Amino acid sequence: MEQSKAKNIIGGESRFGSSGNEIERYCPATGGVLGKFVASTKEDVEDAIKSARDAFENTHWPCEPKLRVHVLRELYYAIMDNFEYIAKIQTSETGKIIRDSRSELESAADLFDYYSGLVRSVSGRTNLPDENTMSFMLREPIGVVGIIAPWNAPIVLLARSLAPALAAGNTVVIKPASYTPITIYEFLDKMLQNVKDLPKGVINLVLGSGEVVGSELVKHEDVDFISFTGSNEAGALVMREASVNIKRLSLELGGKTPNIILEDADIESAIKGAISGSKLGSAGQICFAGTRVLVQDNIYDEVRDRIKEIVPKLKIGNGLDEGVDVGPVVSEVQLKRVMQYIDEGKKVASIIAGGNQLADGEHSNGFFVEPTIFDDVPADAVIAQEEIFGPVISLMRVKNIDDIPGIANDTKYGLSAAIWTKDINKALNLARKIKAGIVWINTYGRMLPDTETGTYKQSGIGGALRGIEALNTYSEIKNIMVNVGN
Repeated sequence: MEQSKAKNIIGGESRFGSSGNEIERYCPATGGVLGKFVASTKEDVEDAIKSARDAFENTHWPCEPKLRVHVLRELYYAIMDNFEYIAKIQTSETGKIIRDSRSELESAADLFDYYSGLVRSVSGRTNLPDENTMSFMLREPIGVVGIIAPWNAPIVLLARSLAPALAAGNTVVIKPASYTPITIYEFLDKMLQNVKDLPKGVINLVLGSGEVVGSELVKHEDVDFISFTGSNEAGALVMREASVNIKRLSLELGGKTPNIILEDADIESAIKGAISGSKLGSAGQICFAGTRVLVQDNIYDEVRDRIKEIVPKLKIGNGLDEGVDVGPVVSEVQLKRVMQYIDEGKKVASIIAGGNQLADGEHSNGFFVEPTIFDDVPADAVIAQEEIFGPVISLMRVKNIDDIPGIANDTKYGLSAAIWTKDINKALNLARKIKAGIVWINTYGRMLPDTETGTYKQSGIGGALRGIEALNTYSEIKNIMVNVGN
């Protein structure tokens, strides 16, 4: 694959940053240079925001739903027409296996398809509060939306914000993570080449650091809304900076998902769900990865032994190779972080699989960690409480089903959960008690565009993810009240 030159996209044109500086990006599997991206300045951000504001104020984009339907459909087709090219770029830059990249790209395309059909559903209601009054409640686009996208699933998590923001009639300025600028640039460049009717300035992209680009985007008075996906620490900083001008926010932050296996579960399905739910194809670097596996006591040994048998057989390597099951972590910094957590875990629990960095042969130039399974992890252990963002699973023995809600809820997060059982009443009873924005029962990880997902506790604030409720997140309510009396 040729090295890429990732640039800003402002006013419908690709531009180099005003500083003239560029930063190299490396493949986490091979260490090879993938390309360079521009290091943008505050002035570049201001240009992008001005472009978005001009498009919002001076084009038909906010008030022409037919145009938005057409453009969103064209974005869907553009993804499908460039599907394999984009999937390979994402895998090259993130390290995740190609199967996961394809799956995420399908989900991203589905989001544009779904919201193209919802554009004309942006509606309000009328009310007659008394005989002399008529009230209209309208939903209108907010204005300029800043989207700060993460690196771990860059395209689908960008699409999760971009599709409803566009459908509601907003214009956008996108700031991708510094680990995935090439993925997002190539993705948007291909999209915009294929979508001719999109007014210039509706979609803008600015590459660079969070300290410069992200901070300016969040604080700028002409940005009306910030959609941020990332770590809790960065999310807290975004909240502080946005408070300067009381900016509206949507934050989707970390998770520490409990994947619960009850004694009456279909054991084989539950074990497959425990392994696939840990998202090893992305080296565990997914916010809803099921890294806490809670198992009832009388089946614990069986589940543990089967997982111990399966996981070491998974192939670890370059995600572009079709037979690979586990990719590298994204960077050397992330590698060191994961290994530190593994060392911390050794203080309280035993390792029954993995636990090592791989640095020889085909793994010598990449950032590879063996999938690591800890046995009988205490609920208050650091590895059971903190988001590791690596291929590390904590098996946790549960004596009594009544203890499960307390253990499941015993972290600062509330993003997702899963339950495996043949008793639907038991499952629904547990699901109601678990504080999570989505609870899967006898399945794992399904995120559909038409099914809303919430966030509990420190996993996020600011509105629903996906579904028609996400469309409402990116719109304002206006009431128009008319005196119809004499």
